Amino acid sequence: MAAPAEARIVVVDDDYVMREYLQNVLLRGGLGCTAGFESGNAALCYLASTPDTISLILSDINMPGMSGVELLRTVKAVAPWIPLILISGLYERAEAVAAVHIGAAGYLLKPALPGEIASLVREHLRGALPDLPPPCEQKHGAQPAVHAAIAASLHTMRLPGGDPVASLVTLFATLGVRGSESLPHSQRVAAYSRLIGAEYGLGSEALEELEIGALLHDVGNAAIPHNLLVKPDKLTDDEWAVMKTHSPIGADLLNSIPDGNVDSERAEVDIVRCHHEKVDGSGYPGGLVKDQIPILARIFAVADALDAICSDRPYRRGSPAEVARHEIDRSTGSHFDPAVVAAFRRVTDLQLEEVRRRFPDRQATPAGLNLPPTKELCGAL
Repeated sequence: MAAPAEARIVVVDDDYVMREYLQNVLLRGGLGCTAGFESGNAALCYLASTPDTISLILSDINMPGMSGVELLRTVKAVAPWIPLILISGLYERAEAVAAVHIGAAGYLLKPALPGEIASLVREHLRGALPDLPPPCEQKHGAQPAVHAAIAASLHTMRLPGGDPVASLVTLFATLGVRGSESLPHSQRVAAYSRLIGAEYGLGSEALEELEIGALLHDVGNAAIPHNLLVKPDKLTDDEWAVMKTHSPIGADLLNSIPDGNVDSERAEVDIVRCHHEKVDGSGYPGGLVKDQIPILARIFAVADALDAICSDRPYRRGSPAEVARHEIDRSTGSHFDPAVVAAFRRVTDLQLEEVRRRFPDRQATPAGLNLPPTKELCGAL
């Protein structure tokens, strides 16, 4: 893939002002030259004439005639190696999920700031997505290729002696999840979950399921607009409503894989779906209470809160384990299962510190799942 300085980016938007804005952002960001088109059909004509010179496509979703999702489907059928980022002024969950299945490289919600646009584009110009075979080998389009990559990653995770982290890297890349920021968080919560699960008394098979589910918990972020995931300020109510869809989207994404590769009753999928439920019923997406929440999801919830409190965010520094323990204790019985918190108390600070040492954030102020300040954390997760 071309380096950013040599990149040729196609911008597609029926709104002239927006098209000019996007092109100017890319040019001023030193991301190469651009070509702008007002329709998907015009962009496809350009693609047909110069497919090997296009580095990336940035397309609006809601356009007259061919929509951005339809453009994505066509591009992935004829030139699946070209990353395509979608941008829209209105978030539609079904549309976002369809885009993930087809193979979108990313998703932005208007109005998107120059830095948000440039960072996502720059990531994919560096080759963040895995190489796909030429179109002659993609006989059935991109969607089966995406499904196959997900299924292969999950299968490898479950194999005895398999490398779940390597599989997760492949999975994140395939889905367009920002792996450089999501991977250390996922590794830490998986390790914390195992420590808590062991103290709770889980057997080896349940611990393996817990680890895999923890690694996968944020796969639904692939369908969440990138600029919401990295927003440094508090999310609006509407933005939180979008953010909350990531857990059911992740479960649906895993369950949608054909050929029985993922069973909807598998504990890993339960973790993905239920990791933001709270024992008092105030969580989401189902408002489940107490034992209605699968035990592995209840264990993961403590691990996830621990990492959120202890990790740096763009707007605050992470807190020490002592603060995290206090916050978790304070929310026992409302957010967290008391029996799980009792198991967590038996995990030592030395064990927690070892996890953070093994899996440090790759940036000084990582942008993973957008979270509120620490004082509001346990009530809002």
